[in-house]
Amino acid sequence: MNTQTIAQIVFDAIAAVALLVQATVILVAYVTVRKAMKNTHSDIQELRTTVIPMLTRSKEILEKVAPRVESVAVDVAEIARVAKEQTARISYTTDEILARVHRQTSRVDNMVTNVVDGVEHAGNVFADSVSRPVRQVTAILASVKAFLNVLTKGRRYERPAEVVTDQDMFV
Repeated sequence: MNTQTIAQIVFDAIAAVALLVQATVILVAYVTVRKAMKNTHSDIQELRTTVIPMLTRSKEILEKVAPRVESVAVDVAEIARVAKEQTARISYTTDEILARVHRQTSRVDNMVTNVVDGVEHAGNVFADSVSRPVRQVTAILASVKAFLNVLTKGRRYERPAEVVTDQDMFV
């Protein structure tokens, strides 16, 4: 046999062994994948048996609750709208009341100022009308007294001049 044939046989044997190893690896991978698929399939089946009823129940609850939630949302929106309107009304009413109070306060202030001015004027007039005649009567009485003193004593005696204060002049 020649070397070329031996090399060919050795090469064919190595290729056959490599193909056999590849086939074995593929067979082992197939068995492993098949086993993993069975386990995954059973896990998925088990998951379906527990999750599907929960999802169904959740769907039923959502179908029952959805109209109520929508109703509550509509009610809340209506409450917010009414509250906004009432706030605007209260604000307008408060502004009106404050404006009226301001006007009335101004009127009362003017009235009180007029009354106080009138009382002050009346006091001044009264003080003038009373104090002037009183001073005049006092002056007349002082002159009568001086005259009577001169008649009774005949002479005038020296005495320090009395200072008349103007206390009655200011009210």
